[in-house]
Amino acid sequence: MFLSDMMLTLAFGLGLLLMWIGALVYGLSNNEDVDNIGRFIQSVGMLALTGGLLLGGFVRNDIEKHVRLGMLIAGVLLLIYIGFW
Repeated sequence: MFLSDMMLTLAFGLGLLLMWIGALVYGLSNNEDVDNIGRFIQSVGMLALTGGLLLGGFVRNDIEKHVRLGMLIAGVLLLIYIGFW
């Protein structure tokens, strides 16, 4: 299987971890360059999280259709309300 449960878990976990680290770097910094690095790390985490949700919702046929729909809706809502930037 191309996108296993472990790959989805890693995408979600890594995305949330990177978003958290980026928010800490951005929140605790006093320098504009460090602010930009924190925002970049947070954006990469958001990319991993939404990518995992959207790919999991589209590719995984063995997951129940309501769960897949929830994954797609969650990924789209993250893109709409938070975005990558």
